Amino acid sequence: MARKHILHMLTPLKQMSPFDVNMALDAGFDAVVPYVDVGLAEVTGLVQDAIFSRPPDAGVDTGIFIAGKDASLALDMFDAAKKAMVPP
Repeated sequence: MARKHILHMLTPLKQMSPFDVNMALDAGFDAVVPYVDVGLAEVTGLVQDAIFSRPPDAGVDTGIFIAGKDASLALDMFDAAKKAMVPP
């Protein structure tokens, strides 16, 4: 069975943008999982759960998407997500 392509979508907003969800599915992801009301302090745990729950070679099939309307917060969330990623 082929490995699934999973996109984890994090946003500090109350809801994920339907536009972003539609675009992700249309881009070919098998599963799109939105996480809403995500605080900066929660990003590391969510990213590590997404990574470490899959085999090391599945990294290319696991995506993290940072959404929201506050560009500064999105950059901080991106930085936290990047720091949470470690080599297998």
